[in-house]
Amino acid sequence: MISKRIKNMTPSATLEQSAKIAELKKQGIQIIGFNVGEPDYNTPTNIIHKAEEAYKLGLTRYTPAAGMIELREEICRKFKKEYNLEYTSKDVIVSSGAKQSLTNAFMAIVDPGEEVIVPTPCWVSYVEMVKLAEGIPVLVRMEEKNGFRLDVEKIRKSITEKTKAIIINSPNNPTGAVYSEEDLRLLG
Repeated sequence: MISKRIKNMTPSATLEQSAKIAELKKQGIQIIGFNVGEPDYNTPTNIIHKAEEAYKLGLTRYTPAAGMIELREEICRKFKKEYNLEYTSKDVIVSSGAKQSLTNAFMAIVDPGEEVIVPTPCWVSYVEMVKLAEGIPVLVRMEEKNGFRLDVEKIRKSITEKTKAIIINSPNNPTGAVYSEEDLRLLG
């Protein structure tokens, strides 16, 4: 009953690590988990108050799929003020997180058998997202000896007529490498 797409996916390495960490903690072992990007503190009070305010005002209904227009406009103002970047609300999509947005993007642009270049080391979810879209992840190793810097030549050599996208993640998760503007321009 399960689709071939799902059968081809591997279990979440992040969730497997979470289970192992929970088991070790049960055994009394002190451990700090770096596997999930989840804060180790409670939701800030000002955010809780805003959520309560929204609840009291009845703002509990579905919003547009791209996000509330007021929020998207505020995001545009923030990018203009902080980075001098010009966007309109039509350029902004608000989602529940990067995993959802990237999966949606791959499902929208990748056809079965098309390739997506994935510089590695990488966030564990990239490969599975590409596979879910029935694409082929092409892993291109970035070298520690080079600070995991973007190896433009290696990536270029990996491009074929089937290449549909290249994942650019800067600062990189998990290495922290920040790709230089020069390398990004060379790749573009």
